[in-house]
Amino acid sequence: MEFLNKLIGDIWFGNVNDGMDNEIEACVKIGNKEGELLLKLIKEFKQGEFSQKAKLIHLLETSENEDILNIAIRLFFSVASQDDFSKISNILIDAEQKIVDIFVSFSEESLSYNIIPYLLGLLSIWEDTELGEDISFKIGSIIGYNKVMYESCLEDELGKEFVKFCEDKDLSKYYYDGELAFAGNLSKELIEETMIARSSNSELKDETIPSLLSIWSGIKCPADYYTAVDDKVANEIIAYVKQIASMNWDKGCKYFYGHKI
Repeated sequence: MEFLNKLIGDIWFGNVNDGMDNEIEACVKIGNKEGELLLKLIKEFKQGEFSQKAKLIHLLETSENEDILNIAIRLFFSVASQDDFSKISNILIDAEQKIVDIFVSFSEESLSYNIIPYLLGLLSIWEDTELGEDISFKIGSIIGYNKVMYESCLEDELGKEFVKFCEDKDLSKYYYDGELAFAGNLSKELIEETMIARSSNSELKDETIPSLLSIWSGIKCPADYYTAVDDKVANEIIAYVKQIASMNWDKGCKYFYGHKI
């Protein structure tokens, strides 16, 4: 269970060559069937075998373990194709607040605007709550509707803004921060943020990009949110970006451990 606990707070799902056999065996010994299934799915996905995503969705539908769901939701966003989001709508209707909170927090990492209708559905359920404000902010952040920075917006308003926003977007593609998802753009932004942190003797203020690059490439970024950036860390990130640049990437696509989704 130690490895599962580590995954909850980690930026990726472990080393690409780690089959997690010892962790899977440990789950078998204590009868942790959900943990066993989750680790086996991660192992298969790392190998580019995505045919068992239905089992991941079933786990999302049936598990009541918050830690398992935390990892499973993030894993789903990492491997979900554009068509997979329609398969989770029923899960969200009756989900508890903590689970919805996890879903909303990591939804941007799906890199898909097809997630927005489901966030709008959640907003209709949680509109008058603090969680509703978080959902409103997340939707606005994804579609670049700056009004949510200082005012909570209702479902109808955000829905109309979403329709306008998508007029020039290809919903079959994956996007990050309004642009077609591309490791080169993310790497450039990571370098810029690293240099800012180094020049001000501060910490890296980005968690999403290190996580995305780690999951896409299967090579863990040497720094993430709150990592103090000194010369050693800065040089490690520069070397990391060069390694990422040597790999093949297509704009508008997303990857899991080097495998195109």
